[in-house]
Amino acid sequence: MAGKTDLPPLDPKCPGVPKGRRYREQYGVIAVCPDEASQRSLYEGLKALQGAKLKVVVT
Repeated sequence: MAGKTDLPPLDPKCPGVPKGRRYREQYGVIAVCPDEASQRSLYEGLKALQGAKLKVVVT
């Protein structure tokens, strides 16, 4: 397995490190539900709290 020092040098024309903050901090919660009905119930409860961006996923 190659280490960090095994990488070739960057091309001198590369733009380098971006100025300023590249990412903003985010905080999240993952809840694993046993079934779709539980997921729906949890989602509706969280939606009632407002103030958070909710995403529903199925894996």
